[in-house]
Amino acid sequence: MYARRFTGSSVGSAYHAEALTLPQEQALVLAAEGGDADARAKLVELFMPAIVGVALGFRTGAGIQHQELLQQGVVGLLFAAERYDPRLNTRFWAYASFWVRKAMQELVAELTRPVALSDRAVRALARLRTARMDYLQTHGAEPTDAQLSDETGLAPAHVESLLATERLPRGLEEPLAAEADRDKVRQVFNILVENALRYSPAGGKVIVGARRNADRVEVRVVDEGMGIPAAERERIFRKFYRAESSTRDGAGVGTGLGLFIAKELVTAMGGRIWVDSAEGEGSSFAFELPAARE
Repeated sequence: MYARRFTGSSVGSAYHAEALTLPQEQALVLAAEGGDADARAKLVELFMPAIVGVALGFRTGAGIQHQELLQQGVVGLLFAAERYDPRLNTRFWAYASFWVRKAMQELVAELTRPVALSDRAVRALARLRTARMDYLQTHGAEPTDAQLSDETGLAPAHVESLLATERLPRGLEEPLAAEADRDKVRQVFNILVENALRYSPAGGKVIVGARRNADRVEVRVVDEGMGIPAAERERIFRKFYRAESSTRDGAGVGTGLGLFIAKELVTAMGGRIWVDSAEGEGSSFAFELPAARE
C-alpha cells in the first residue's frame, strides 16, 4: 500500500526523479500505465518528494490533514501516468505536477465546502473513500460504481447518491455551463428540491450537486427519504402518478404533476431525467443537458 510510504522517514529516504535518465523515466511511467504494480510503487516513491513539495503549499487544519493531501497527490500522479505521452519528450513531472495540484485542490474544496451530511452518510462516505484508495493502489485505475458497491456492500443506488456529494466541488479549470433555457432549468431544479424536501424525514439532509460528463452537464438532488420501490421507479414520471409508498406513509399532498412537468421540460431541452433509489435509503434524482459549446 502506498500509504505506508507517507511517513516522514520513508519520504526522507525516497530518491529524486533526477536519479533516472529521461528514457528510464519514460519506461517506468509506461510500465506503471500498463498495470505493473512494482512500477507503480516505484513511480510513487520516486516522485513522493515532489508531491510533498506541492502539499506544503496548502494550508492544513480545519479538517484538512497533510496525509490526505499526500494520498490525493498519489491519485493525481497515477491519473497523469495514464495520460502521459512519452513522444512529447518532456520530463514526467512537468506534465504530472498539474494533475497532482488539481487533485489536491479538489480535495481542499471538498473538505471545506459548507455541506452538512448525516452521521450515516458520513460513515458510508468514509467507507467509499477507503475502498476507492485501496482499489486505486492495487489496480492503478479508478473503480467503477459497481466495483465500489461490491467492495463496500452498499446498494448501487446508495453509492451513486454518495458519489454525487463527492463530485460537488468544481475546479477553476472546469466551469459548468449547459445549452438550456435558464427559466426552464430553474423550474426543474425547484421541482426536484421541493420534492426532496417534501419526502425527507425531519432533520434529514438534501444535497445538490453538479458535474460534467463528457459533452453533458449533470445536476443531481439527493435526499434521505423513504426511497422508491423498484416497481414504481419507471412510473414515477407519469402524469398524475404518486408513489404508493408516499400515499401509504402520508408524505406530502402533491398533485403528481411535478415530476411529469420536470421530465417534459428536460426532454424539450434535449436532455434526460432519471432516479436512482433504494427503498429505505433515500432517492437521487438527476437530469442532464447538453454542455455549452466552447
